[in-house]
Amino acid sequence: VDGLWMDRDSVDRMVDKLVGWDFQQRVANPCIGADRADLVLAGCAILEAIRAVWPSERLRVADRGLREGIL
Repeated sequence: VDGLWMDRDSVDRMVDKLVGWDFQQRVANPCIGADRADLVLAGCAILEAIRAVWPSERLRVADRGLREGIL
């Protein structure tokens, strides 16, 4: 996943999917797991707020840590 470029429609679909999943579905996803199942929805909200202020055609996924994901 790290380094993957996602276009706007792909990001929209992924956010909608994550928001639609219940806790157990998020836990079952190996990219999320139990440690992040609660946090991923807050991350979606933050991402959507940033995208509303700073629209872009695509974004790059960083799964290593905050320093790699800074705008």
